[in-house]
Amino acid sequence: MKIVIIKWISTLLLGIGISHTAYAVNCNNLPTWSGNQTYTTGNQVKHLGYGYTANYWTQGNDPASFSGNWQHWTNNGACDGGVTSSAASSASSTSAASSVQSSLVSSGNCPAYAAGSSYNAGTVVSNAGGNYTCTVPGWCSSPAAWAYAPGTGAHWTEAWSAGGSCGGTPGSSSASSVSSTPPVSSSSSSAASGNFELVGYWENWHWPILAPADVPNYTVLNISFPRINNDGSLTLTNADFTQNNPTAAQVAAAKAQGKKVLLSIGGATTPLVLATQAHEDNFVNSFMAIKNSLGLDGIDIDTEKGLYTAPNAQINETNPQYSADHLVRAIKRLKAHYGTSFLVTMAPETAHTIGAQLPGNWLGQYNWGVYLPLMNALRNEISWVQMQYYNSGSMPGRNGNFYNAATQDGLVAWTEALIEGFPIASTGVQYQGLPANKVVIGLPASNAPSAAGSGYTDPTVVKAAVRCLRTGNCGSGYKPAKTYPDLRGLMSWSVQEDRLVNYYFSNSVKACAVNNQCQ
Repeated sequence: MKIVIIKWISTLLLGIGISHTAYAVNCNNLPTWSGNQTYTTGNQVKHLGYGYTANYWTQGNDPASFSGNWQHWTNNGACDGGVTSSAASSASSTSAASSVQSSLVSSGNCPAYAAGSSYNAGTVVSNAGGNYTCTVPGWCSSPAAWAYAPGTGAHWTEAWSAGGSCGGTPGSSSASSVSSTPPVSSSSSSAASGNFELVGYWENWHWPILAPADVPNYTVLNISFPRINNDGSLTLTNADFTQNNPTAAQVAAAKAQGKKVLLSIGGATTPLVLATQAHEDNFVNSFMAIKNSLGLDGIDIDTEKGLYTAPNAQINETNPQYSADHLVRAIKRLKAHYGTSFLVTMAPETAHTIGAQLPGNWLGQYNWGVYLPLMNALRNEISWVQMQYYNSGSMPGRNGNFYNAATQDGLVAWTEALIEGFPIASTGVQYQGLPANKVVIGLPASNAPSAAGSGYTDPTVVKAAVRCLRTGNCGSGYKPAKTYPDLRGLMSWSVQEDRLVNYYFSNSVKACAVNNQCQ
């Protein structure tokens, strides 16, 4: 109560321009922050006369420099005996000031806010003496009260607006209705006809750094990969010399050329395990910190390990039990926060997708079909899927015939299956397919073993396959029942592998992928 009253009075004094001295936090039992110590969500420290709470996994991020909206720490205020200036306590005073304002505009007997309940846009709740209206359902519904409790959470203004009347639509106040995601949006991030891409994976384990702006041909670069920590959080850093990532200025230079820059999560050997709500929150918050610091355009999911999903091939957003459930919720939260311009892409293997056309191919040793429930649940949020048409044995098309990688017929038949959909093994669930403008063909950039174990495809074959899919001019090869003029484009693994062969792959296919010149 002491802290609340002091902050309330301090905010009123700020509002009328009176300087103030506030004794806000009892820091007597708090450890002193250490740059060598690892902190996780909820850990509290004292540092330079202030108390701080960790928002998610962090190490080496000075609370004095990394506190505020979407950063590593929340500034709880000055320690008892310390002085809080209006500048140093802006985060807490802003929250309190809005709480005072909302108490003045309250009307009606609104249901009390309950962290983790499912709230829709426009829902009005009461909290901390005021009324608040939900503006971003994914954040309103988060169980992370420290962040999004209206009027008191560190980032509540990202989810709620102050005031509101309870004549509006009431939200659920049942604590059992736990959801951190908004309703599925009917809007789509799909591209208009002619919006084509050439995507390249930008590996962050090379020295010297290949500046993104120095990469020719590619329209999209995926920074690969951040470290995935055991608590679900992500770390993108150059501090331990295992990663060599671009700076914000280098990302901005690439974007100034028209490139899009995403962060790719996963890789061939790193598991992505989001087993709890805390893991999900850590994943979301740490990604947002990285995105905001670098100015990134979106997220790519490229994990090949640990993406566990329910045996019934369904995603449970209300009561998540598997990593896939939490990942869907996390992606929807990010999309709800950043809006339609935020890009969401995926890079599954063939086993994770089209391999599940066979009745016996579901989960098991090779994670058959594991991405398909995600692709169904995120069909509106996905910008495109770039399946890896390599490191694969023969796989079926929709007609039941098997096709090999690195062939025109294989590229065409597998793409058709991704677009049109198919039953997921013997689960009784249908993979719904994706529009052609949400499908990208992923290929190795060279025939070097470091690019891929198998599946390098001659650019002449690549162009013939794209021409077949977009125009129906398939020569003597397999011809789908439909044409797909909006097929989104091509992806290569990787930019660095392409550079080692003087960008032969991207030089050869760019005009086809981006300008539809596939002759």
